[in-house]
Amino acid sequence: MGPFLITNPPAERFLQYWYYEQDAEEALPPTVYELLNQVMTLESEQIGELSLQGRSFVIIISPLYNLKSVRGAVAVVRDMTEERRLDKLRKDFIANVSHELRTPISMLQGYSEAIVDDVAETPEEKKEIAKIIYDESLRMGRLVNDLLDLARMEAGHVTIRREEVEIIPFIERIVTKFNGVAKEKGISLGVKISEDVNRDSWLQVDGDKLEQVFTNLIDNAIRHTPAHGHVSVTIESLVSSYLFTVSDTGSGIPEEDLPFIFERFYKADKARTRGRSGTGLGLAIAKNIVDAHEGQISVQSKYDHGTKFLVNIPKIK
Repeated sequence: MGPFLITNPPAERFLQYWYYEQDAEEALPPTVYELLNQVMTLESEQIGELSLQGRSFVIIISPLYNLKSVRGAVAVVRDMTEERRLDKLRKDFIANVSHELRTPISMLQGYSEAIVDDVAETPEEKKEIAKIIYDESLRMGRLVNDLLDLARMEAGHVTIRREEVEIIPFIERIVTKFNGVAKEKGISLGVKISEDVNRDSWLQVDGDKLEQVFTNLIDNAIRHTPAHGHVSVTIESLVSSYLFTVSDTGSGIPEEDLPFIFERFYKADKARTRGRSGTGLGLAIAKNIVDAHEGQISVQSKYDHGTKFLVNIPKIK
C-alpha cells in the first residue's frame, strides 16, 4: 500500500485516538485498510464509519487518478460525534416521553375502570382511588407544562422580567422552604456567605425563574443525599458576577453521565427517581433560565463523594 494524504484537522484527532487505542503497530485501523483496498480495486469512492474513544468518525476515501490509472487515494475524516449525539437525543426524547406518559395513563385507566366496574365499594375506597387519579393527572400536567416551558425556552421565547433582587434574603428564603424536608431526612442544610458579599447586595434578575433554578438544585441535592449528610448553598462575589454553589455529600454522578446532566429527561439515579414527582426536565429548564440571564451553570461531581452545581450570574452592568 503506497503513501496517502489526510488533510483535515479531525483526521489528526482520529489518528491520535487510534494510536492510543491500538495494541498492534498498525498505522491505520483495519476498516480504513479495507476501504482503501476497495477504492483501489473498484476505482470508486468508498464511505465507512467507526468509533474510537467514544467518538464517531465517518471516513470518505476517493481515488486519485494518474492519467488512466489509480495512483492513490485521498481520505477525508469527519467527526460525526455531535450529529450522532443529537440523533440519539431525538430518539431518546420520543422514548422518554412515551415512557413517562405510559405509567400515569395506565394508572388513570386502571383506577377509573375500578370505579366504573364498582370494584371500589366503600366511600373510603372510592376516595382513595379518586386521590390516586388526581395525583396522576397532576403528574401528567407537570410533565406537559415542563415540556411546553422547555420548548418555548429552546425556541428563544423565554421572557425575562428583570427586577431588583436582594441576594442574601432571596437565597435564605428558598433554603428555608426545604428545612422541614431536610430535618425529616436527617440532613444538615445551610447557607454560607462569603465575606465579600454585602447584606444589601442585589442583582437585576427574574426572581421567579431564578428561584425555580435553585429550588430544583436544592431539591435534587436533598433527594440524593443520605441521612447525616450535608447540603449547602454558598454565595461568592467575583469580579463581574456572583457565584452560587449548591453542594451535597450525596451519591454523586458517574463520570460517563456528566456530559448529559443538562439534557432532557436525564435522571441521575433512575431506580430512585422512578415514581417520584420529577419529570427529568428540571436541569434542562434550569440551564435555559441561566442562559437567558447570560450566566453559566456547570457541575462537578465524583461518584459516591457528592455533587456541586455552580451557577454564575453576571452583576449589573
